[in-house]
Amino acid sequence: MMAFCSALIAQRDSEVIKKSLKVTENSKEFWFCVCNINGSIEVEAYEGNKIEIELKKEVSARNNGDMKRGMEEVKMVVSEGQGYATVSFEQPEQQIREKDDPLACSWDWNGDRKRSKYAYTFDYKIKVPKGISVKISTVNNGDLHIRNTSGEIYAKNVNGDITLENIQGNTKANTVNGVIEVTYIKMPAEFGSFKTINGDILIEAPDRSSAVFNFQSQHGKVYSDFDFDTKLAPKMEKTSGSRGTKYKISNSNGYKIGEGGPSFEFETFNGNIRVSKKK
Repeated sequence: MMAFCSALIAQRDSEVIKKSLKVTENSKEFWFCVCNINGSIEVEAYEGNKIEIELKKEVSARNNGDMKRGMEEVKMVVSEGQGYATVSFEQPEQQIREKDDPLACSWDWNGDRKRSKYAYTFDYKIKVPKGISVKISTVNNGDLHIRNTSGEIYAKNVNGDITLENIQGNTKANTVNGVIEVTYIKMPAEFGSFKTINGDILIEAPDRSSAVFNFQSQHGKVYSDFDFDTKLAPKMEKTSGSRGTKYKISNSNGYKIGEGGPSFEFETFNGNIRVSKKK
């Protein structure tokens, strides 16, 4: 009886979609972007010149008709341009908002349509050429996992974790409710930026690294097995306007390891920050 009732409440269907894109320029100047709302994204770099996309699309609804409608309406969208490729989706409730930046992830709510009676998730497994840069984002029901890339990484989540493994490029990683965990095999050339509200930030970097670190945590603590050589003096920025001169103090919790180098920014509200030597 319980199994029969469950069948009445939820119908599910899924399909696996595969797509291959050729990359003409295997360098960090080429960007690959994935814009998702519901689901997880795994990206792994390899020694090749194609982007290999595998998407598992799953739709659930209370009845078979709504489920079939969802399978027909929700679609993966692939766009290619000079120096970039993007993967997003289309669904009658969500209208893609055109922006000057082709890598911007944004949608508008279609107020002319009633709310759909189905739910959907897009779970991606993607292989990318090792040298390109990636910009990956999702919102609900999934984590982000990116490994082995040498280009730049921009990763954004809302309700989930971000894991960046064996990377070496400039990095931005932001989430709201989740842990950020990063392992560098080589320090980036310029910067790393990590922000979360409810979660820890865990970074592993090679021993004998040189960098500048700035820490902000409202209700957490900072831990490290590196020896910070110098506490940096706060920086004061001065700007003038119609209402007078405004002063902003930054870098109040800045520290340097070695000779300095790339700038790392850490910010969390309810979470700890840990910077460790790579094991």
